[in-house]
This record gives sequence, structure tokens and C-alpha cells, in this order.
Amino acid sequence: MQHLHDDALALLALGEEPTPDEAAHLEHCERCQAEVLSYGRVVSAGRSTDAAPAGSIPPPAVWAGIHESLGLSADLRRDPFEGVQHAETGPGSGEPANHGPASEEPPAPVSLDAARSRRRGTKWLAAAAAAAVLAGAATWGILQNQAAQPEVLASVTLEPLPSYTDEGTATVDELPDGERELVVTSTGSDAEGYREVWLISPDITSMVSLGTMDGREARFQIPEGLDLASYPIVDVSDEPNDGNPAHSGKSILRGQLDL
Repeated sequence: MQHLHDDALALLALGEEPTPDEAAHLEHCERCQAEVLSYGRVVSAGRSTDAAPAGSIPPPAVWAGIHESLGLSADLRRDPFEGVQHAETGPGSGEPANHGPASEEPPAPVSLDAARSRRRGTKWLAAAAAAAVLAGAATWGILQNQAAQPEVLASVTLEPLPSYTDEGTATVDELPDGERELVVTSTGSDAEGYREVWLISPDITSMVSLGTMDGREARFQIPEGLDLASYPIVDVSDEPNDGNPAHSGKSILRGQLDL
């Protein structure tokens, strides 16, 4: 299954309206919903005026990278979090937080017009810095979450069998804890009874039921020790409500994983 890009998830967490395709995907994809919520917590933390907890502020290198990538002016080169405890600096890290140089002389008086001009400039810079800080916070959240992303082991397009029109995909993910998960999607729900998902051997002589499928996406834990090379065919069947646990012989979608 093609999930939403990290950039799109970050923009949604920042409050941008989803496109119709993104909204349709989020409606049925629990994984992307969870990612938006996760990024949203990062954005909320970046917008909060409360003191940030230790270790939650991105290090100066993150701001430096954002500054260079966006081509910002030298006026915005200073890290907006300077003076705040960073993830790798500050109390308890062995490195003092940098609070910036102290002013040694009182500021010279300025005219009213100059003060107004400076205030307008300060507002613009503050708005630009705030936007960049939020983008940096979302980027930091993306970097922090990349390590926890599942690894795609195999995927296949599921083709409809005669008399059915659904289309779909099947993806095998290895989760961070080592468990394997089969993610199955379908464009519809063509079934006279209910849909059941199976893993089948190449010669169609043995099969393993993973469970029933509701909606357009379903996730199934693959039994530990099951050799996918021996059961590479993903099958979605149309099962009658007759209490018989065997495959009905009516397949809606089918595809073979390339392992």
C-alpha cells in the first residue's frame, strides 16, 4: 500500500487542509492517522509557550540544515532555540547551554520613525522565525520517527478473479519489534457473504487463514515461524455465512508475493 509521504503528513499536522485523495486515504489508513497525530504532538510542543522538557528540543544542527535548505537570510541564522536546553546540550549533558553574548553597553536612543520601522521588521522576522521553528519541529519529529518505520519485505498487486471487479494490494511489513504484518487493501467490498484473507501454497494444496477483512484496508499478524516462501499467494475470498471454516472456492482477489 502506498502511504502518504512524510512531507504531506507534516503539513497536515501543521493544519493544512488535505487534498481529496489524502482525505480518502486517511479515512481508511490507521497508520497514517497515527503519524499525523504523532507529528501534531511535535507541532503542539513547538507552539507551546511552556518550558520544553529536557531532550525535546532539536539540536542546533537541525536549524542550521533548515536555514541552508530554505536559503534564509543571515538575520535568521541564529538558532531560535538558542538558550533553551537542546536534546544534546544543556543541564545534565556536560555542556552548558549557550545564552548568547551579554550586552555591555546600553542601547543608543532611536527616533520614533526608526522604532516603528524596527517594530515592523521585528514582526516580520518573528513571523518568519515562528514558521521556520514549526517546520523544524515537524522535521525533527520526522527524523525521530524514521527509525520506528516498518521495513517492507514484499508487496504485490492483487488482481480480480472472474466475475469480480475489485483491485487491491498486499504488503508484508516487518515491524520494529520483529513481528511481520500483512497489509491488504481493496478498492471495494464485492462479496455475497464476508471476505476472508488467506496465505496459500504455490500448488494450492495448503493454506492458512489470517482472518476476515472489513472495509478497504486490513492488517493481519503473520504467525511466527510461518515460512512465507511456502505460502506466497495472498488470496481474498468470498465466504458464505454457513459456519464452514474451509475456503469457499470463490476468490475475489489474488496475487503472489515476490520473496
